[in-house]
Amino acid sequence: MTEPPWPAASLLGRLGEKTRAALLSAGAEVRYPKDHYLLRQDELGDVVYLIIDGVVMVYVETENGAMSVLGIRLAGDMVGELGAIEPGARRSATVRASTPLAVRSLSRARLRALMTQHPDLAIEVSRMIGNRLRWANRRRVDATIKGAKVKLSRLLVEAAAQYGERVGDRWELPIPLTQHELGYMAGLGNRTVEKALADLEADGVISKAYRRISIVDLGKLRGIAGWNENPPPCVVP
Repeated sequence: MTEPPWPAASLLGRLGEKTRAALLSAGAEVRYPKDHYLLRQDELGDVVYLIIDGVVMVYVETENGAMSVLGIRLAGDMVGELGAIEPGARRSATVRASTPLAVRSLSRARLRALMTQHPDLAIEVSRMIGNRLRWANRRRVDATIKGAKVKLSRLLVEAAAQYGERVGDRWELPIPLTQHELGYMAGLGNRTVEKALADLEADGVISKAYRRISIVDLGKLRGIAGWNENPPPCVVP
């Protein structure tokens, strides 16, 4: 079988061939149905999961029951790495399958051994954690912005840079997202997201289908996001 093309921004996509092969051969492959909880917030756990196929959502729940989506993870990504690095740490977030899922599970000891044997893996895991912290920081900064269209535009631009697939002149987001999920990620209510999406579609920068969004004009969308000049590297695909 031909190895699947891992997204360039994913952990597997950034690793060298030898290290990637070692990581893919470690652990046991397990399949789960849609809506399966891979990790639960505040649980103890020392297993890390490498996503082979599918999409998961990562979120936290507050004391009042509100949900805040931290991000999504696709094939080639890793989840649960903090529990593997910090012994005794509780899970900082819940991870739930948004689609049928195939993962490889690795123990803390196995991941640490691989990171020792392959220094580039240790570097890329650290880089991955840093990128996720920066994503979270940007969402906190965006929460101070009043304009819903600007907030949503920033989220879509960054999602295109990280996960998008270029098809001709447009960018496809290969992620099944509901308006609720977009709202949780952008910090917006469902009706507000609906209006912002309609406005962006009327502006000719996106097109919508069921749980799918295509970015028709990424340059114009970046301008609406306020990133037309000197955009941060994270939003330039």
